[in-house]
Amino acid sequence: MTQAGPAKRGCVVIGGGMAGLSAAVRIAEAGHAVTLVEAADALGGRSRSTDVAGRPADLGFQSVFTAYPETSRFIELIGLRAADLIAFDRGAVFHDGLDWQKMGLGPRSLHRFDALTRGDVLRLGRLVAECRASSVQRLLDGDAQDVGMEEYLRMRGFSGRAIEGFFRPLFGVITLDPGLDSDAGYFRFLLRMLALGPAAIPVEGHGMIADWAAAALVQRGGTVRTDAGVHEIRMGADGGADGVVLADGEFLAARSVVVAAGPADARRLMLPHDPAVADALDLQPAGVTTLAYALDRSFHRGRTIVLNAAPRGARPRVDLVCQESNLTRPGQGAPHVLLVTSVHGEDGPPDVDALQGEMARIAGRWNPGYDWGRHARLAEVVVHPFAQFRVPPGVRRALPGPRTRVPNVVLAGDVTHHPSLEGAVASGRVAADIVSALEA
Repeated sequence: MTQAGPAKRGCVVIGGGMAGLSAAVRIAEAGHAVTLVEAADALGGRSRSTDVAGRPADLGFQSVFTAYPETSRFIELIGLRAADLIAFDRGAVFHDGLDWQKMGLGPRSLHRFDALTRGDVLRLGRLVAECRASSVQRLLDGDAQDVGMEEYLRMRGFSGRAIEGFFRPLFGVITLDPGLDSDAGYFRFLLRMLALGPAAIPVEGHGMIADWAAAALVQRGGTVRTDAGVHEIRMGADGGADGVVLADGEFLAARSVVVAAGPADARRLMLPHDPAVADALDLQPAGVTTLAYALDRSFHRGRTIVLNAAPRGARPRVDLVCQESNLTRPGQGAPHVLLVTSVHGEDGPPDVDALQGEMARIAGRWNPGYDWGRHARLAEVVVHPFAQFRVPPGVRRALPGPRTRVPNVVLAGDVTHHPSLEGAVASGRVAADIVSALEA
């Protein structure tokens, strides 16, 4: 598919995920010619949605923290309104294998939450206040990035019960790291986002952001091409890139190139031109498998996520359940869209049949009166082997920046910041600023 403005030699942005869209829209906003190319048949990367029985369903559970500063500005830039984002209830519902427990953010709710001792509540309050008082950059760049999350929590005095019953089920899903090995600076940043505002979902799913961004790009004179993978970045006689060669052999001339592809493709494209950047993109993957079900009877109520807080055991494991249609189509009745998330790493995704069986098993435990076999129909299976990269202590210090050895080739993507939607969108803004300076 091609959506085009006037054809001009300008910037080529490789990759139609949120980093590439963020970069391309801002480059076009600055008045420069830009063409965005994406290998897949649709834009959005990991932020894509599909249709399940007439209801929007995300291809992998995600949410937008409304406190994300760069993402909020980008959403406003492309024309989405606050009303287009439907907020989750603050807090979450946990199931410890025996019973439900809802945890809100107020002191009374926290004190009633079984996994937190009185001391844990006081420690959590101090930690949240500390993170709220710090800037995003200070949280991310401080020495806490050299300590793992679990080690950091123990250093702060949190009980084992709090770590296992609260932090691991919640932040293990947010970071796609059930081992809580992610660096504590990244954790502190996420805690600040949670404290400052709710998580939300666009009313038409996360793909709505990509759709509006693509429309905003075309409205500003840019060009969008899908089904257009890039074979290589071609170098010119002056030592800079003069364009890209597509997988089908077509050449697109360019004055500048933004590489906003996923880590594997970015590494392949950069290896001939900047081996140091390519090596820095050799990152450990964190994966997610999502089962999307169409239900003819609601499984749970409310605008909430349900977290599996039972002790971790053998795989496969259901880590999170969200009836997304409670937010996107409240009160409209069946079919209801239920997303079931399982986090995995380098050991690869779980067997889908086994994961379906595990969901059926815990459905009977979590909602004993619910006839899962009768009411649930599997509609979609989505596997993201590399949903984001892992950030154990020290990894973020070695991430590549946006500049490369090639003067007019710029790197974008959360791999230049931190693994989140916010990191991707922020990287696009940085890349656009560099390109605008080159194009001036």
